[in-house]
Amino acid sequence: MGNRTGKKTETSTTRVMINSFVIIPLLVAISVVFIISLVKILTTSEKDVYDYLNDIKVGGASKRWQSAFELSKILDNSNLIPRNDRFYQEMINAFKQSEHDDNRVRQYMALAMGRTGDNRFIDPLLSELEDETTENKPSIIYALGLLKSSKAVEYLLPLLTHEEENIRLQTVIALGNIADSSVIESIKNILNDRQPNIRWDAAISLAKLGDSHGREILLDLLDEDYLTEFPDVDSRERDQARIIAIQAGILLNDPVINRKIKELAEYEANINIRKTALTVLKENTNSSN
Repeated sequence: MGNRTGKKTETSTTRVMINSFVIIPLLVAISVVFIISLVKILTTSEKDVYDYLNDIKVGGASKRWQSAFELSKILDNSNLIPRNDRFYQEMINAFKQSEHDDNRVRQYMALAMGRTGDNRFIDPLLSELEDETTENKPSIIYALGLLKSSKAVEYLLPLLTHEEENIRLQTVIALGNIADSSVIESIKNILNDRQPNIRWDAAISLAKLGDSHGREILLDLLDEDYLTEFPDVDSRERDQARIIAIQAGILLNDPVINRKIKELAEYEANINIRKTALTVLKENTNSSN
């Protein structure tokens, strides 16, 4: 009986120890994680563009660039973009203030300005383009492409021959987005660039402009085997390149390209690529009717 009591007491003690050192701390940890997650969700959801703009101006070093990043994400949703003078002025002030800040602040602010689609940001971006650092230039070029103003063309054309690959690349992409036919001859010259990704985007930009000089490059991009010849291009990038080539290639209404896209719509194993091919073929058929 004494032994049984002793064992019972020992078992009870063990249970208490388990509760004290395992279960209770675990429950406390779960509660803490839940509370932290809830607070984070609530504080994040309550922030608007002006909160992020204020953090960019007065926040700490890491908070400034993270807030600029979050702002650029918010402004990718046209329904969340304020359309008033206060927003415009605060964006301009934050952009100017970022000149000597962490490059990421400058880059995300340029992206945010481009995503608004507001033409009032064209001049502030153009005024900084010439003197901007090499690291920040691509973001400003990309933003100008998003704004799609022909006013930027004369500033961008000289950058097609820039020594920095990323600057040439973003310039080709921006000019394709702006879609001003005056740049066709200049982009044709980039079809021979030493960097393959620049040649690819030159062909895509020309297709957007209705020019077929990059036709053979587009056909190569539609071929998965071709892209595997470039080990630095991972599978996700290969898929994205093929999707963009499909979307650009259909614009040419070229019989060979159209036939290849139809093959992808019927037999391609990658669901995203097959879906893209089906979508552009349907849109092409509707626009023809």
